[in-house]
Amino acid sequence: MDPTVLPREQVAHHLAVSTSTLVRFEALGLVRPVCLGGVEGYGPAEIRRLWTIVTFQRDLGINLAGIEVILRLRDRMTATESRLERLASAFRETLEEQLGPEDDG
Repeated sequence: MDPTVLPREQVAHHLAVSTSTLVRFEALGLVRPVCLGGVEGYGPAEIRRLWTIVTFQRDLGINLAGIEVILRLRDRMTATESRLERLASAFRETLEEQLGPEDDG
């Protein structure tokens, strides 16, 4: 199932920013629009990312360069956590194969 894509104009309205601001974020590589069913806009993950960007700017006063660094680090942390979870799972499976199932009694 494809996620819902909200049009750029609707997202801009809900975030109280201009569509040109969103296009600027796209040009900087901070977000990626998608086109689905003739609608160009953003899926749920990108909308959350846009909300984060706007919040960082408005509430925390962080400039776009700082936001870019924060988002890049957050993305790397998420990827690292995912890799660690896969490694831990593979390690557990290997351990179970080597030692056999545990006997509780």
